[in-house]
Amino acid sequence: MRLHSPRSLVHALALTLAVIAGVSLAFITPPPTLASAARLNSAQPGAAERVTVTASAQRTQVAPGDRVAIGITFDFAEHMHIWPNVPEVPKELDGLAPIATEISLADATPPAGLRPYLTLAQWPTPHLVKVDFGTAPVTIRSYAQRTTVFIPVVIEPSAKPGPLTLNLTVRYQACNETACFPPEDVPVAVEFTVLPIGQVPAASPPPAEFASFDPAVFGRIDSGDVPTAVASIRRFDFLGYSFGVADNAYALILLIAFVAGVLMNFTPCVLPVVPIKIISIQNHAKTPSKMLTFGLVYCLGIVAMYGVLGLLAFGLISGGQKYDWGQIFTVPWFVIGMSIIVGVMGIGMMGLFTINLPSAVYSVNPTGDTLLGNFIGGVLTGILAVPCTGPLLGATLAWILTQPAWIGLGVFMLMGAGMAAPYLLLISFPSLLARMPRGGPGSELLKQVMGGLMVAVAAFLAGNLTSAKWPWFVVGAIAIGACVWLIIGGVRMLRTNRGRSAAVALGAVGILAFGAMTYSLTKPPPIDWRTFISVSDDVINKAIEAEVKAGRVVVVDFTAKWCTNCHVIEQNIIYAHESLVALRRPGVVAFKVDLTPPGENGWGVVRQISGGGGIPLFVVFGPGLEKPIYYQSFFKPSDLVAAIDQAAGKTSAER
Repeated sequence: MRLHSPRSLVHALALTLAVIAGVSLAFITPPPTLASAARLNSAQPGAAERVTVTASAQRTQVAPGDRVAIGITFDFAEHMHIWPNVPEVPKELDGLAPIATEISLADATPPAGLRPYLTLAQWPTPHLVKVDFGTAPVTIRSYAQRTTVFIPVVIEPSAKPGPLTLNLTVRYQACNETACFPPEDVPVAVEFTVLPIGQVPAASPPPAEFASFDPAVFGRIDSGDVPTAVASIRRFDFLGYSFGVADNAYALILLIAFVAGVLMNFTPCVLPVVPIKIISIQNHAKTPSKMLTFGLVYCLGIVAMYGVLGLLAFGLISGGQKYDWGQIFTVPWFVIGMSIIVGVMGIGMMGLFTINLPSAVYSVNPTGDTLLGNFIGGVLTGILAVPCTGPLLGATLAWILTQPAWIGLGVFMLMGAGMAAPYLLLISFPSLLARMPRGGPGSELLKQVMGGLMVAVAAFLAGNLTSAKWPWFVVGAIAIGACVWLIIGGVRMLRTNRGRSAAVALGAVGILAFGAMTYSLTKPPPIDWRTFISVSDDVINKAIEAEVKAGRVVVVDFTAKWCTNCHVIEQNIIYAHESLVALRRPGVVAFKVDLTPPGENGWGVVRQISGGGGIPLFVVFGPGLEKPIYYQSFFKPSDLVAAIDQAAGKTSAER
């Protein structure tokens, strides 16, 4: 029994081609915020133990028209502190992006009859705390001792008797002397009981911490002197273009996220999916209901996958462990599972299954002829696009992780909707398919060749279990074998001379491309990298600090084997002649932090520099810089040379 029918194979071809494009096109081109983040090891307190947040009321029994205060109290574990509501970054740490402590409504509006004035909150004076974030000891202002923030609350005259609950969300970023941890969102609630008019609240002294509350704030409320919140500006680096967007400009940021999702279809990893999926849609075009149903389910699979990635990013389904973009590829069970699934798909596409399998096995194949198959196809398309999307999503991801989880999850799914948008457009307007080319007699050959490339992709995924280079030889050999079959099969199976010539030409190009890919990824690098693999964040930061103190420029490449764009940047930018000349200068050292192995090692430094944007991440440190220069997207060799010059302390005239 054959595992796939010709028509159902179209969708699997799309999945395979998307992945192999990300693996091959990323490599075949020939070479032409300062902060420290200590590794979160078992000796460090957990997130819930670093800072304890509690809420209390000046009094819990209130009458309509009363004015009271609520207090948000922070208690700290030893050596822990949090940034104040208005962080002050000293000159020595210029470029650091601290996350301010914020108190916000957990619900869209406060409960009827209760009006809190969050913009009039009384924040105490921060304490002086000495830290060493990788440059030198410096004093910053933080909250490090028991701290209470007071918020004035007015019980409106229209408040009805009975219980009232004010739900708030407290966001803070905890730090110790050498590290800052990911931000935390803590829900708190304050309970009030509104008494009937005429009933006097029971006399009781307020809690001791309210002795420092200044009731004069209610005079400002009476005079209408209530400030509005001012949004901060966040820097976005989108495909190498930098611009600022207000943190609360949600409509614009959501538009950026959606556009980034659409543009994912034009990255090397995903671009080939579009024409292959078009063929699948064409095959169903004669049955509009089937085309619409299967197309929508496929799109739903993409969106659902990005929802899962969002859940992982916020640690909601991983026991609190938060995964940066792409970090899922460091989880062995995930890599093994994906390798098996993709490998089985490839073998089936090659027509090598000749035994009868249980019907349940066939029902989950991501083909174009079943609902479950289309859904799984969308899921796989979404996850396999991850290695190519860093330059599109870096800044957006960093912004997402500063938002409440429900907003962040919505933005993740909006990015998935953007990626699915081209397919949705085609199934909504099938007339757009009229002038597009349709499948011909070479579809069986294409299926077999793509099956071989799918097996190469499975080998690529499995190769992420090790940082060694030998798996690249396996990937290259399988891919070259598929190209050889394209030549042989094209001569045997295609009926026209034009088709045979095209197959031979494409096969030859593929052999050369995959050969170049294998060679470029396995040859000794032209730079004497100092490589860090499975070492703590503290070791990395101390190494950088030691070199900078010695007067040297440090260029750090945060990379991973699965990160296709990291390899693209290396081959086309880092190994370009102009860059190599600068990197080989005396006084310049090159560090490479390999994030391929499982675990948190190195990821803390990435989060502190980029705010959670993942990789690729390329950073330049130096004695001439008040803050490091870093790139989350593509850049030019001349940009790197200028950054190295600046880090070395050269003036514009000297450059």
